[in-house]
Amino acid sequence: MKKIIIVLVVIILGLGGFIGFKLATKKGNNNENVGEVAQEESYGKRGNISEEERVKFLMKNDDYLVGMMSLPASAEVKNFTHNEMINFALNVAVERYSTILTKSKKDSSSYVIGVETVNSILNEFFGLSTTVIDPAQNEYYSKSTKTFVYNQANEKTLYYYPVSLENKEGGIKEITVDAIYINDENKASNLDKAKFEGKYGQNNVDNTIKFIFNENGYLTSYQYL
Repeated sequence: MKKIIIVLVVIILGLGGFIGFKLATKKGNNNENVGEVAQEESYGKRGNISEEERVKFLMKNDDYLVGMMSLPASAEVKNFTHNEMINFALNVAVERYSTILTKSKKDSSSYVIGVETVNSILNEFFGLSTTVIDPAQNEYYSKSTKTFVYNQANEKTLYYYPVSLENKEGGIKEITVDAIYINDENKASNLDKAKFEGKYGQNNVDNTIKFIFNENGYLTSYQYL
């Protein structure tokens, strides 16, 4: 009799464990599917920007992203100041050339960036000649070495995705982008879909920024919407 009871108890416990395992597996799968579905939302495709303009922006996406680091957010349209332009260029220089830039002898965490490198980036993004901006007015300029000594780290946690474009009078263009946040737990494939295909949910948007370009395609100002 005792043996029969023991056998029944074992069977019941075994069935209970099996059922519990199946329920837990089903719940886990459901959670995974929710995550996948969220990444499949094409929230970035809601705007009116052409594919040609979108691709042109995305080609310099990382430059725009790091260039804006440390610049103040503004709910009003804000023109780039000369110092902000230089800081933008310094961020881009580190992003592009960190593997070949010289480190400062006094501070191994700082990069030494030549004025000619900064001037080239200023011309590329803002259309400025070398005579317009005085580098000595910038806090990162070293008068002793006549170079910039820059120690800001560019840790990217956001990505820009262009969603709309407005053509204004005089050839001015306003491109609105989502600054999207994708956490480290997401698959690389999901990250690529968000960055290049606009497949992300509204809840992934950290903020939205408007970039304003002049008739020659150079940056002039920005606005946080």
